Amino acid sequence: MTVLLENYVVAAVAGGVSTGLLLLLLAVSAYLLWVRRRRRSQRQCQEMVSTAAAVPSCTSPLALSTQTSGQSLRAIPFFLPPRFKSRPHVSLEEEEEEEEEEGVQEEEQWHVQQHSHRGSLTVGTAFPLGALRPDLYRVPEEPSEWAPPAGSAVRLWFAVEYQQEREQLVVSLLRAANLPARCHANATLVRLQLLPDDRRHRQAKAKRKGRDPKFNDSFVFQVSRGCVDECTLSLSVLSVDRLKKHQLLGRVLFPLRWGELSEAAGRVMWRDLETESGQPNSKHGDIQVSLNYNAQLQRLTVVVLRARGLSLQAEAGVCVQVCLRLHTLVVRAKRTALATGSDPAFNDKLTFKLLPPQLDDASLSLEVQRPSAVGPASLGLVVLGPFMYARGRELEHWNDMVSKPQELVKQWHGIGTATTT
Repeated sequence: MTVLLENYVVAAVAGGVSTGLLLLLLAVSAYLLWVRRRRRSQRQCQEMVSTAAAVPSCTSPLALSTQTSGQSLRAIPFFLPPRFKSRPHVSLEEEEEEEEEEGVQEEEQWHVQQHSHRGSLTVGTAFPLGALRPDLYRVPEEPSEWAPPAGSAVRLWFAVEYQQEREQLVVSLLRAANLPARCHANATLVRLQLLPDDRRHRQAKAKRKGRDPKFNDSFVFQVSRGCVDECTLSLSVLSVDRLKKHQLLGRVLFPLRWGELSEAAGRVMWRDLETESGQPNSKHGDIQVSLNYNAQLQRLTVVVLRARGLSLQAEAGVCVQVCLRLHTLVVRAKRTALATGSDPAFNDKLTFKLLPPQLDDASLSLEVQRPSAVGPASLGLVVLGPFMYARGRELEHWNDMVSKPQELVKQWHGIGTATTT
């Protein structure tokens, strides 16, 4: 029994010693592995730090004074972040004054080279015509060409280019000059329209008010190659007061001819506005009419305002008969009250019922009549309507009425010969 107990004790002691030796060997192996990995990581870090990137010539490097393993580290590029200047708080009035000063400085720096062709300027590579952001480019200015016209005429500068591959007409509107004094405090608008078929108009607003407003805006019209010669570009300049009342200062009509378009590419052209006061009276006189069409109410409103230049005696009375036609059929006819004199004032409003689908088939005929015992004698006729029935100012007046349903569009028209249609 004693021998068995001694054998058990010896076996237990031997097992504990062997287990302790095994644990010690494992601990030593783990320590040696950790030391090797640490030395490897330190060696890699030294290699990365010693390999410095090339320093650009525009930067000033920052030298490091620390040393590792007896070797000095190379210079590491160091960039300073940009500094932002703080701007004190300014009021809205001061900001407006600064914007005006910047606009004056830009206008002084804007020049253009003079071209031998009268009414146009040569545009070089600094002004790529057809770009939709002409305000990003500046053209050197020649004072003799950009000077305002003599007298009270208003001048408009613009440029046109036809891109045949895309079948697009690009119109760049630049500036206007010599606006009347009453319009200096008003906003200036230019409405662009491609006659005769385009009813929609594009609109450009001047960047700032004054005598010589600038626009620097571009517009694109989709026109096929075969229809270019049949179109006319209309540029109407309007002044808008604080009450949002629009006053027409004049317009420029630029017929699109293929030969002229090829010559005009790359040039800035100017034209003086054609004003109503500058237009001579027609042989039979003129009549002033306002039009409005409300699609929701299906109502066409015609306001006959006045006439001028009629070949009548002072005491003679005249009236205006307004007929609404669908094709050649007279749907409704109404007359104004009698007015006397060679420049009679009517101020009569006449309304007609007209469905929206009938706008392309309808027309208005305004006939000036002089009543007599035998019957009314016709003094002249004006026909307003779409392209099927009218041209020129009469067609433009009808298109303006369709595109501006919230306004009464007013315009003068020359009275033609009294012929039936």
